[in-house]
Amino acid sequence: MKTEDIVIVGGGPAGAYLGYCLAKKGIYATIFDDSHPREKPCGGGVSHLALKKFPIIKKTPGMKGIGKKMRIISHSGKETKIGSGYMIGISRLRLDKFILDAAVSAGTHLIEKRVLDVNNKNGVWHVKTKNKVFKTKLLIGADGVNSIVRKKVLGSHKKENLTLTYGYFAKGLEKEVTLMKFLKDKMGYIWIFPRGDHTSIGICAELKDGKGLKELLDEFIKEYYPKIKILSTYSALVPTITDTNFFKIPCTGENWVLIGDAAGHVDPISSEGISYAFWSGELASKSIIKNNHREFDSMWRSEYGENLTKAIKLKSLMYNSHFIDLSITIASRSKTFSKLFFDITVSEQEYRTLTRRILKDLPRIIKEFIF
Repeated sequence: MKTEDIVIVGGGPAGAYLGYCLAKKGIYATIFDDSHPREKPCGGGVSHLALKKFPIIKKTPGMKGIGKKMRIISHSGKETKIGSGYMIGISRLRLDKFILDAAVSAGTHLIEKRVLDVNNKNGVWHVKTKNKVFKTKLLIGADGVNSIVRKKVLGSHKKENLTLTYGYFAKGLEKEVTLMKFLKDKMGYIWIFPRGDHTSIGICAELKDGKGLKELLDEFIKEYYPKIKILSTYSALVPTITDTNFFKIPCTGENWVLIGDAAGHVDPISSEGISYAFWSGELASKSIIKNNHREFDSMWRSEYGENLTKAIKLKSLMYNSHFIDLSITIASRSKTFSKLFFDITVSEQEYRTLTRRILKDLPRIIKEFIF
């Protein structure tokens, strides 16, 4: 039985990008995945933070041009268009294939088999597929929301930390701008992400509020876009953490690491996970290259941990109907306010700078708003 140095379970953006980063430094991991690349059941929203930080994403073949506008609609129907800095749509089939191919071309070994089980025996992981068992010294869980690796080392994601998504891949919206419409009485929204030759239109809300999402989405389509052509449907779960204490839990152990959705590293407000998939993959690679995989915990907490905890604290406010109505009204009069309250990808330093600008500009905003 051959012993692999590093096994990555999952070949999505987190696992594939980790393999790519390692291979570029002469460390060749083995990825196990029987499903990627595929048109993953998700919106495919990519933040401009991800595009800026990981320019490799822009090289994805057939990628739609970067959008300059995003349409925001409140629970009550108030709406505005905001400038760049938000999210665009991308085909997960193309993105996932591109990153996985890049990893393999760089030297990562891909085994197209489903991992059925993992077990730690005397400090060595036994990775079981249908016909074979592999051994590894270091096991990486990049296998998504239903991670087998996470289940073994920490336990599965709890129901209160899950968001349900439902949607359609459709034709007829390719010339529309990216859209986000907030839901009434639910912490969730409807989205439209044009992807060049097709569009993802979907809806998401916390799992506990998941009943009736299909009906809400169908009503929205009937009202706004009755002539679109539905190609296929999809639904999926996404980890969206509700308690800041969750991020105190380590994502590493003696011989394991969790990244991406398996780690729960998804924006708690928007449920966008591609940014953190790449980010966690990159940081995990740096810790492994330094021969200290456990340093990954201090790395991600230092670089984006505050982003995640801040989003949890802001989530109730960001989905408050009165706040959204007021914000949309003011945002239509202030680009600075628009960026501060609708661009969830701003850095901590940017956030402080924008806040100072808002305070300085507040008298003008209030005057215009009232009069």
